[in-house]
Amino acid sequence: MGGAFDVEVRSLMRPGVVSVGEHATVEQARRAMLAHKVHAVLVIGDGGHAVGWVTAGGALAHMERSADLTPAGAAIDEPAVGVHPNEPASRAVELLREHDVQRLYVARAEGEHPEGVIGELDLLGA
Repeated sequence: MGGAFDVEVRSLMRPGVVSVGEHATVEQARRAMLAHKVHAVLVIGDGGHAVGWVTAGGALAHMERSADLTPAGAAIDEPAVGVHPNEPASRAVELLREHDVQRLYVARAEGEHPEGVIGELDLLGA
């Protein structure tokens, strides 16, 4: 890979990450997805670290149960994998493949609040 994949992740990422705390419910995660028109929300642990993504599919799988009582962490169906904003886009592609995920949160360090998200579609547009 080269060319377009030499650009930094920060130039391709979508700024901001919709997140919920680990004590939020699946219903709260669902509402956040709908309000922000996103396909996934990042669950953030008490220590500020990214725990994982609740995707629309993960939320749907829990809607038949008590979504207003089930913790969002129970609906995580994609691990949280991060990438530094200065990394080349080619590194983001490697991480997506290596971890078999569709999106990465973008942060300068583990435990730091994410500044954006980059996904497969963002990279396809490069």
